[in-house]
Amino acid sequence: MVLISLTTQVLLVILGNRRKHTAGIQVRVVVWSAYLLADSVATMAAGILSNRLGKVNVDGFIDPNVEITAFWAPLMLVHLGGTDAITAYSLEDNELWRRHSFQVVIQSMTTVYIFLMAWTGSLLSILFILMFVVGLFKYCERVCVLYLSTDNNFRDSIQDITTNESKIMKECKLKELEGYHVTTHQVLEVDQSIPNVENELLMAFGFLDMVKRLFADLIIGIRDGHTSRSIFDKISPDKAFKIIEIELGIIYDLRFTKAKVIYSNLGISLRIVGIILSFLVLMMVSLSEIKLVREKFHEQHHHRHSNIDFTITLILLSVALLVELWAFKQLLVSDQTTHWLIKHEKTIISRAIKCILPSCESSIKTKRRWSYSMKQYSLLNFSMRLKEKPLPCRKILKMLRVDKALEIQLCKTSPVSVGELLRERVFTATNVIVKNWLGKHNYDTDLKALYGRRGCRTLEYKESFDDGQCPDLKWSIVDLEFDQSILVWHLATEILYQYDKEFAGYDDLDKELEKGNWLSQYMLYLLVEHPYMLPLGMGHIKFQDIYYELGDIIEQQLKANKNIKISELLISKGSNHEKLFISNYKDTKLGGRSNLLILHGCKLASQLKTIDDTGTRWRFIVDIWIEMLGHAASQCRGRYHAQQLRRGGEFLTHVWLLMAHFGLNDLFQVRRGGTIADAILM
Repeated sequence: MVLISLTTQVLLVILGNRRKHTAGIQVRVVVWSAYLLADSVATMAAGILSNRLGKVNVDGFIDPNVEITAFWAPLMLVHLGGTDAITAYSLEDNELWRRHSFQVVIQSMTTVYIFLMAWTGSLLSILFILMFVVGLFKYCERVCVLYLSTDNNFRDSIQDITTNESKIMKECKLKELEGYHVTTHQVLEVDQSIPNVENELLMAFGFLDMVKRLFADLIIGIRDGHTSRSIFDKISPDKAFKIIEIELGIIYDLRFTKAKVIYSNLGISLRIVGIILSFLVLMMVSLSEIKLVREKFHEQHHHRHSNIDFTITLILLSVALLVELWAFKQLLVSDQTTHWLIKHEKTIISRAIKCILPSCESSIKTKRRWSYSMKQYSLLNFSMRLKEKPLPCRKILKMLRVDKALEIQLCKTSPVSVGELLRERVFTATNVIVKNWLGKHNYDTDLKALYGRRGCRTLEYKESFDDGQCPDLKWSIVDLEFDQSILVWHLATEILYQYDKEFAGYDDLDKELEKGNWLSQYMLYLLVEHPYMLPLGMGHIKFQDIYYELGDIIEQQLKANKNIKISELLISKGSNHEKLFISNYKDTKLGGRSNLLILHGCKLASQLKTIDDTGTRWRFIVDIWIEMLGHAASQCRGRYHAQQLRRGGEFLTHVWLLMAHFGLNDLFQVRRGGTIADAILM
């Protein structure tokens, strides 16, 4: 049991932080399994150890084998203290701090009981006390971190903005009374002489209070909003997204790891003491065993520990020491430590760290901060694959109500990388929205109209430049719910993608095709897997209905004309939708709602095809999807965004934070007049 407990600890140390930048389900399953096993196995091992204390020799001495196995009890307490890399698998685990507080008391009492029963006055008994102290501190530290990371405490730890702003406004009023014309300027100092990566780190930490307020769904000060918008208006897209990556990494650390404690004087001191004590105990146990071997050789001692038990003890102590050393190394190369060194100009300490750990500087530059991936769901792919390869034993699986979930998992497509071009396109679109809107409207009074139109702004912009040549597509956005719009636009995008990719002949068009298709499939993935992140109703059920009916429609139409391609079939029938869908599918078991959405998708594809220039058509489609993506991001609560950080992160979260930096969020204080905050890059 102790070796199983040790294995779970090693897995959590290695993979605990990796889930921050890995979207694969394999890592999540391993971490989840290890996280669930860690506490129960360590607790069970301690219980087994207490039962073994009944083995006492006739002479009244504790069996040496029992004595050394009793020494494992405080090591199980160390395991219960967890690793620095992960304290909570999900945000809900933080709320279980009361349960862990109770466990601290129970496990401490169990360990003390084992200590008293196994006491012999030997060196091993003394070392038991040292490891008990280490384990108790680690377990209490874990409970403290869980308590501080709860939603309420995370929110309460954020400073109230009214206090700071009221002081500034009071000073401004005094100056105004003296006859001065006063405006306030929040200055974010960034030294451009330092390396670019460290520059980004400083800026990310400069915005940290604002970002924490966003994740806690608290009001953002107007000065923070103006400052953030001023800075992001002047930096490159690549730098903007790197700043966002750092910010999200910090939030992940604050909600899922021991960051709240370890980056403090107490936390650092505890780690140094833990390393020293672990090393001393390891050395003393080794020397003690060597002494016993010598005494046995000279026949001065007839009691010697089992080789197996002693080997297990050495493994437990060695791994505990290695874990402490690894945690301290990770602490030294972390963003928080780097920021502290830069902020306090501790150049000597910084150089010493880089000399001791040569990988420190390179790890900061090359650190992978999130998965850089967008998962993809394709409606056409679902429909065709389930027709070609139906789910085996579907009736049985349907009785168990797992058929839909299995179909979705079997038919999903591979995720795609979020490339620099896509990030740049999203950044530019967001910046243009703000600039164009500010030129015509009042930002303070029309803030919600900046991001709440779901694609209408792109349609209006297109219509204003096409002199009435652009087809009327507002029905696909205004007349439909948001989840319905996603399904309709996704189907239309897929149809046109299948049609146009055969005729694409130059790089720019290929890139637009791919971007449009990726965004379309990503939005469908969010609709199916994370509907709570989108402002919608029963989209999940609609999707499960629609892919079967679409497969039936395609299958029956291909029977009549086997030579026609699916994309051409659906486009050609788009204008004659009533005959195709209503006449032929009146008796469908799935009802008319899914049928109607398929109808709208084909109709939209047919209308979009009337835009003659393929490049223009796909730039328009990409712009629509970016606006839909922005609308979805802005409507999602900060807690849901935080929850996704443990799954490698979502691109939607990065877009949400980007929009927030441009001031496109309901949480910003909006008032006319007042203070104006400018950001100055030093």
